[in-house]
Amino acid sequence: MTWATITGADLRKARKAAGLSQTTLAWRAGIGRHAVSYWECKAALDLRGWAVERMVKALGPENLPDYWAPNARAGGWGNSWPAAERLAMEAQIERQLAAHREREAQRIAKRRVICGAKTRKGAPCRNKSEPGKARCKFHGGKSTGARTPEGKARIVEAQRRRWIKYRAEIAENAALNLIADARAAQAEVVVPFDCL
Repeated sequence: MTWATITGADLRKARKAAGLSQTTLAWRAGIGRHAVSYWECKAALDLRGWAVERMVKALGPENLPDYWAPNARAGGWGNSWPAAERLAMEAQIERQLAAHREREAQRIAKRRVICGAKTRKGAPCRNKSEPGKARCKFHGGKSTGARTPEGKARIVEAQRRRWIKYRAEIAENAALNLIADARAAQAEVVVPFDCL
């Protein structure tokens, strides 16, 4: 296999030999997964293709044992390029990749998902969450939580009071259930007719 005649099947074989999925290779190369799939289905690869060059760089020459880079006169990416031009091109690619990663991080920070909190009807909430959060504005998506020591102390005190109230209600319900059970048992006592 030489780089001049490499096929999509050869590229797929090299990717699998490296133990990478299409998604992982695309992420490492800074391209889309569909670009990897597209080039793996091709009968012959375009030597001057930007995505192809990125995939080869991400796979590494060790996974393409017969790899050779054609020179500039052959019409491909060449080893005969001046080092300064190649370094400038690689620096530009790195800048573009950094910008892409930054845009992706901003997109994830603004992403809105379905809230899914339990509503009063018992169904999951279908509203979109606040940007970058998991809940909508009705179910805590706008909440920042306590930030000051005083605010945190208030939260702790409110939770303590809530637990005390909850435990008191549980104990009261248990006592009422015992009384109801005792009354039910007393009502079930059968008095013989001749004792009256």
